[in-house]
Amino acid sequence: MRAALLRVASPFTKLWRASHFERNQKLDQTLITSLRDGKKIPSWRQLRYLAKFYTEREVLVTRLASLLLIVSLAVLGFSLYKTYVKIMPAVGGEYVEAVVGSPTYINPLFSQTSSVDQDLTRLVFSSLVNFDGNGALTPDLADSFTIDDKQTTYTFILKPDLRWHDGEPLTADDVVFTVQSIKDVNFKSPLYSAFRNVQVRSDDERTVSFTLSEPFSPFLSLLTFGILPAHLWSDIDPLHASLAELNLKPIGSGPYLFASLSKDKKGNIREYLFERFEDYHQTGPFLKQITFKFYSSLDEAQAALVDGNVDGLGLVASSINNQPAAGNQNVHQLDLPQYTALFFNQGANAALADKNVRQALALATSRKQIVAATFGANAEPIDDPLLSFFGQNIEKPPEMIFDPAQAAALLDASGWRKTDGDNIATSTQANIQLGLPESASAPYVRQKKIKRDNKEELVNLEIKLTTVQKDENIQVAEKIRELWQGVGVKVNVEIVDLSRVQRDVIKPRAYEVLLFGQILGRDPDPYPFWHSSQANDPGLNLALYNNKEADKLLEEARRTTDPDKRARDYLEFEKKLNADIPAIFLYSLKYSYLLPNNIQGVKAVKINQTSDRFSTINEWYVKTQKRLHFR
Repeated sequence: MRAALLRVASPFTKLWRASHFERNQKLDQTLITSLRDGKKIPSWRQLRYLAKFYTEREVLVTRLASLLLIVSLAVLGFSLYKTYVKIMPAVGGEYVEAVVGSPTYINPLFSQTSSVDQDLTRLVFSSLVNFDGNGALTPDLADSFTIDDKQTTYTFILKPDLRWHDGEPLTADDVVFTVQSIKDVNFKSPLYSAFRNVQVRSDDERTVSFTLSEPFSPFLSLLTFGILPAHLWSDIDPLHASLAELNLKPIGSGPYLFASLSKDKKGNIREYLFERFEDYHQTGPFLKQITFKFYSSLDEAQAALVDGNVDGLGLVASSINNQPAAGNQNVHQLDLPQYTALFFNQGANAALADKNVRQALALATSRKQIVAATFGANAEPIDDPLLSFFGQNIEKPPEMIFDPAQAAALLDASGWRKTDGDNIATSTQANIQLGLPESASAPYVRQKKIKRDNKEELVNLEIKLTTVQKDENIQVAEKIRELWQGVGVKVNVEIVDLSRVQRDVIKPRAYEVLLFGQILGRDPDPYPFWHSSQANDPGLNLALYNNKEADKLLEEARRTTDPDKRARDYLEFEKKLNADIPAIFLYSLKYSYLLPNNIQGVKAVKINQTSDRFSTINEWYVKTQKRLHFR
C-alpha cells in the first residue's frame, strides 16, 4: 500500500521539486539583477553569477567556449610575439684584432700601398659607394646616382644631414676637395693616375658630378675611396701632407672614430683604439669599441690570439693558418681576387733582358710543386693575371708547362753553358735567412763569356730573388731557388721586412726578380698593373712592362661598355703578355679571417681587397635586445 502511494505521488513530487527550483532560480535572478545599480551593462559582480541564468548544458558550452577563447588568445599572442618581437642588435661589446704590420697613413689618399693603412682607413672614412658582403657595389654617402647616355657623366646626390666626427656637416664640397687633392701631383697619391683626367664639380651642397673625357667601364668601382674633410685639410700644404698629424689621428665620417693610440719606447705604434660614431649615417655601429694591436710577425699575432690578448686575427692566407684557433673563434673563408707572381726587372740584370732566359725560368717553374709544398689545398696554381677572375667563358691562352729539359736547351742556345761540374755555393746570407745550411749549393751553375771594356769576362748566370718577410713567401722562394738551380741558375734570396718593402724595394724598383702579390680589385682592370704609364712609382706595373700594342688593348677595354668586347680585348692582351714573359704567374691564395664566435652580423664572403672584410662592420654586434619590429 505504501509503495503504491509512493508511485502515485512520485510525479507530483518531481513537479513540486521542479517548481521549487524554478522559484528559487527566479529569486536568484531577481537578486542578481538588482545588483546592477541602474546600469544597462552587467557589472563584474553580476557576471560572477552568470550560471544562475544558464541551464547546465549552457554552462558547459560556455565553459568550453571560454577555454577555446583563452587558447586562441594564447596562440594569437605567441604568433604576434614571434612575428613582431625581434631580437635586434644592441650597442655594446668590444673587439680586439691582431694585425701583422704597422700603420703609417690612415688617409684614403695614401693608404693604397699598405693593407694595414687600408684596414684602419676603412673604419674611419666613408665613400660615395662601397662594397657589400658579396663584393657588389652599394651606396654609402650617396643617396642615389645617375649616369648620362654617353656614359661619361656620373651625378651623385648625397644623403641628407651627413656629419664628420667633429660634428661639422659633410657636403659635396668635401667630395670635390678630395678628388682635387688626388689630382694634385704634390700630394703624390697612388690614385692620381686614375683621376687625373676626371673633372669634378659640386652643383649644390648635396650634388656632385664627375665628367670623364671618354667612357670608362670600371669608373664606379674607383669611387670607393674615402672622402676627406675639407675644413681640416684645406689649410695643409700638399707638399707636407704626408707629415700631417691627421694621418695618424684622423677625422672622418665612417662608423668608428679615432680615440687614442699608444707607442713603444722606439716610437713604433703598438695599439689603436676606435670608438663608435653615434651620428653615423647608416645602421649601427653596434660594437662600442674596436682595438687594433700590431705585431711584427704572424707567429707573434697567433701567439697573442692563443694567449687571449686579442679576440681575432686579421686576414691571412689560409695556408699559414694551420694552427687551431684559440677555442672561441670562427674561421671565415673569404674569396679575394689576388695572385702572386715573379716580376722581372729586366733593366736590373742583363741576363733577364734575354727572352730565352725568361722563357727558361718559366719552364723551370712548377706551379703545382710550389703549391703542393707550401699551401696544399689552400691555393690554386694560375698562369694568367686576369681571366681566372673575369668569369667569362672564353678561350684562354695555352697553359705554361713545366719542362726543365726544354729550359736547359734554351739556356744552352743563349750561350749559358754548364761549368765542369764544380759546385758554386749560393749566398751564405740567403741560406741563413731561409733556414738552410750555410754550405748549401747548386748542382751546377751556368756561365757565359761577356765582353766588357774590350775584354772577355766569364760571368755566372746569377739572379737575386727579392720577397717579403713572410713565412709562406720564404718557403716559396726556397722552392723557386731549388727549381731554378736545377737548370744551372744561381739564386740569391733577399728577404725584406714588410715595413720596408714599399719604401726600399717597390718604390725605387730596386729588385731583379720580385716575388710579390697583387690584388685586382672589384673590376679586374689590369691597366694599373701592366700599362707602360704605370711602370714607375706610384704605378703598380712591377714588371716595368712596355708594349704599345698591349697598352692599346688595355685602353680599349677600359672605354667599352660591351662586356664581350672587353673580354676579347683582355684575351688578346694576355696573349701578348704571355709571349713577352715579363712575369711568371704562380698561384692565387684562399684567405681566412678569425673572429670570436660571439660576434654576429658578419656578412663578408667575397672581398676585393683585404680591408673589405670591414665593409659591413657597422652591422657587427655582440649584444642583443628584444624590440617590436613591424617591417
